[in-house]
Amino acid sequence: MEGKNCFRMRWAQKPIYSGGNIASVGIMTSKDAVNSSVQADPSKDKELRELLVMACGDTVNVVCNRTGSLLCSYTLPIEDVILCVDAVTVLESRSNDPTSPIAVNSKNEAMEELRTTSKGSAGVAKTRKGKKVQREDANSPDGQEKENHPGASPDGGVVADLKVPPGRYVAIGTRLLQLCIFQVVIDGEEHKTTPTVPDPTGEAADEIAGTGVPEAADIDSGHDPKAVSKTSDSFATQAELKLIYQWTAAQHAISAIKFSSGGQYLLSCSTDGSIKGWNAFHHHLTHNLRCPSGGLIQTVYLDPTESLLILGTFEGYVSVFDFQKKVLLAHSRPHVQAVEAITVLHGDTTYICTIARDRKVAFLELRAASRELLERRTVVVKEHLTCARFESPSVLHIGAQDGQVSTYRLSATGPVRLICGTEKPPTPRPPPGAEKEGKDSESLDAMVRCILIAGRPAGVEPRLKGFSVADRDEKELSSLYVADGGFNIAQLSADHAQAKYTVISTLVGFLDQILDVKLLPAAAGDVYERIVVNNSKDVFLYHSPGCLSRQALRGHSGIVMCCAVSSDGSLIATGGVDTEVRFWSTKTWQTVACGVGGHTAEISSMCFNAKQSAESLLLFTISADENLRLWDAGKSVLPLLKRSASDEAAPPLQFSHRSGVNSAHAGQVFALAVSPNDQYVATGGKDKFVHLWNLTGKKLFKEAALKGHRRGISVLAFSPADRVLASASSDGAVRLWSLVSLACVKTLQADKTPVLQLAFFNQGTQLVTGNSDGVLRVWALAAAEAVWSSELHSGKIWALAVKEVPETGETLFFSGATDGSLIATEDFTAEEAEILRQERREGILQEQTLANAIRRGEFAKAFSLALQLSHPRHLRQVLVQWCAKDLTLCEDTLKSEIIPCLTKEDLLRLLNFSREWLTNSRHYNVASVVLSAFFGAYHYVDIAKIPSMGGLVEAFLAYSKKHSQRQHNLLWRTYYLDYLTHAMEPNKLTTMPPFYEQTENCLQDALSEKGVEVGDADEVGEPPKSRVRV
Repeated sequence: MEGKNCFRMRWAQKPIYSGGNIASVGIMTSKDAVNSSVQADPSKDKELRELLVMACGDTVNVVCNRTGSLLCSYTLPIEDVILCVDAVTVLESRSNDPTSPIAVNSKNEAMEELRTTSKGSAGVAKTRKGKKVQREDANSPDGQEKENHPGASPDGGVVADLKVPPGRYVAIGTRLLQLCIFQVVIDGEEHKTTPTVPDPTGEAADEIAGTGVPEAADIDSGHDPKAVSKTSDSFATQAELKLIYQWTAAQHAISAIKFSSGGQYLLSCSTDGSIKGWNAFHHHLTHNLRCPSGGLIQTVYLDPTESLLILGTFEGYVSVFDFQKKVLLAHSRPHVQAVEAITVLHGDTTYICTIARDRKVAFLELRAASRELLERRTVVVKEHLTCARFESPSVLHIGAQDGQVSTYRLSATGPVRLICGTEKPPTPRPPPGAEKEGKDSESLDAMVRCILIAGRPAGVEPRLKGFSVADRDEKELSSLYVADGGFNIAQLSADHAQAKYTVISTLVGFLDQILDVKLLPAAAGDVYERIVVNNSKDVFLYHSPGCLSRQALRGHSGIVMCCAVSSDGSLIATGGVDTEVRFWSTKTWQTVACGVGGHTAEISSMCFNAKQSAESLLLFTISADENLRLWDAGKSVLPLLKRSASDEAAPPLQFSHRSGVNSAHAGQVFALAVSPNDQYVATGGKDKFVHLWNLTGKKLFKEAALKGHRRGISVLAFSPADRVLASASSDGAVRLWSLVSLACVKTLQADKTPVLQLAFFNQGTQLVTGNSDGVLRVWALAAAEAVWSSELHSGKIWALAVKEVPETGETLFFSGATDGSLIATEDFTAEEAEILRQERREGILQEQTLANAIRRGEFAKAFSLALQLSHPRHLRQVLVQWCAKDLTLCEDTLKSEIIPCLTKEDLLRLLNFSREWLTNSRHYNVASVVLSAFFGAYHYVDIAKIPSMGGLVEAFLAYSKKHSQRQHNLLWRTYYLDYLTHAMEPNKLTTMPPFYEQTENCLQDALSEKGVEVGDADEVGEPPKSRVRV
């Protein structure tokens, strides 16, 4: 495109989760419409699809659980921190079903039943007041009772209609006391379900909502038509997170929020022990209660029958309230640490089951009459739990501090059994010097922060007419979403045969500092596309543009710093702080061998040789210990890839390096590269030198030392087409070295910002670099100039990879930085050039059509073409010729046919042209014709609605007044000409002097002087009337 490159962001993987709880909302889609473009048939059964809701600082995000794509997000307009999140899904069928709401009379009777059972009665009758009570089967997760009668108000009176509008709602509580409710609107849905009532406090939230920053999902999540995921279970859609309510809900920070099962009530708890219930969709406060012990409320539980409200505090207190009568029923302290989960066990006696961080499961009997909460049984679990969640009253999921997840089956009178759990990974060997460091950071990264039941969004019933929702057997466990301290959300699937959970996918919520990115070859990239090293012990593999990773390489005991991929994609090598070199098979994704003893400090870079064979597969590594090592992977690792499946359980083979160079540099070694012909190995370090090593017989010999940089070498790369080595340094320069003369042939430098990454592309004719300011820059080597640059990141670019597809000509840059974002940038130079050529071709054809229309006198067609082409000179010429031929026809055609049919863009363009014409006295007549037709075609009310019309009208008035005054002055000057011509030769103009009184004698004297007889006076005509005197 005329010597310049065009690049644009295709997608970006940015931080989406920074801790706290997570929630989910449901989408009902037709089974036939999944993974197809066919419109869903509403008559067929629908399937539940799930979206995850989470927060990252001051931003709430909605993510597709199957692809990891960010669908929509909302950033708070003020500097704040989101502390808690909850969501509820209100379905259309449930909202329209008059029998779905639980009546308050039923709730009051359930309360009476609770009081009766607390006194020791064996049970209650199944019929009451002629109303049949139907208890759900054992598969119901809540075990609640329902009755068929109309809804009622919280005070017991029947109300007209307090239904919640159907939709997906998200609530958040912030540190600055704000409570916000959003609606997740899916693309294609009608917006009529969005509530339009005022906020609960009566304050106008429109101003606050208008200042929010809803982010576009197309850029952040990568919904580009070209970026099609190969995941078979993909779910592509677009959504909007719309803020509908925001108000100040407490006097202290909001610690927990909870929607009721139907979404009618929203409970907000604060750090001062107060809890408020809001009917947010009908703008009023329903409950204002306070925990007797005060303090931070950790957990809130609302019984499915909406009869009991139970609170658990950070100090271990449990408070039970009558939700309908708004009174305290009981209060006690069964725990000494924070209460994490609460549920109610129904039976002959109703028990309240709680679990806290003191590892104790307490079964409490509620006696509402005496307002006592008696501790009947306690069970201590072995896990040092950090969070817990009840899937049903009898199934409890526990997340531990060491990252383990365990599931227990509870019984108030029977045994408490462990039925499923995750495997504890083997303890790896700690890296050298790590014994002195504490384990706080490791425990925080592994700690389970939140557990969410997969496939059961709040508000979705186990059975619902017209929908197919998960209906599991009692012995079947649900999948879980587990959020850990490393900001990752893993999906666990239960293996009932082995009673253990397995990780099937991971949503990487925060990449931290991205240290390295490598691409898998096309032969091995059908499943996964890229490998990302992100300052953690795990290495994640991705294929889709989102943050979903279905495979992770786990085994290092320290942070992984770098990775490398063999040319055929069969092996992956990783290295890091633990000084080990691990080799992974891309078929089993397991460690097949470990290289040990080669380094004594962290491994900073590694690279395979280019020409791979069964006899020659070499890996080169460098480290902060100044050493360069060569590992013979062809001899030690390749045979292990062919072993049988029965041998895969054997421990990885450990071997040492084949050869190497001690003290390759006088300081730390940072950069490493291998030439395409495997002849040279280049290293660069802190000593500012580039050392060139000759590879002969699996041994390294020093060839040359290249000097020229003023700072340490950060990265090296060999050209794929020429005998050229590129080196980048912290001095901001990129130097190109000839491998023939061993001299610097070119220097590329835009500023003094350190260049951290570089890579060749486009057959070695161009170079892309990334610096410490987050700027990605493309260089043309022939001209030695930068042809494109963009500040894509806000931190240092440590990782850069280039993907080129020769078949399609596609070029992609994958850049990762310390800001935790991974961005894919695509080269669309050829596409833009083709578009420009097509536009020029169409422009030439239209200009020729315009010239022909003017020549033929087709002024209406010529006017439209000139306006469409944005040619003001041609448009003015058309109007001049048209007015000269027939002014009336021109004005009528403009007023009735052309101007009313113009689009807003064309109309504004025409008015701008008219404004320019008005500024010139030679063209104002053309502008007056256009303005006359415009003001005659539109009503003044419609004219006032046109954008930027105010500025145009001001210009029209100013210049019209100027031209009117000029015409006035010209007219006055013509009067002066009349005076002059009248006064200079009055006798030739009149038969009598016009300036004095004419008498009969004077007339005779004048006629005598001219030789005219008096008798001839009759032949002289009447004197003409005098002209107007000035």
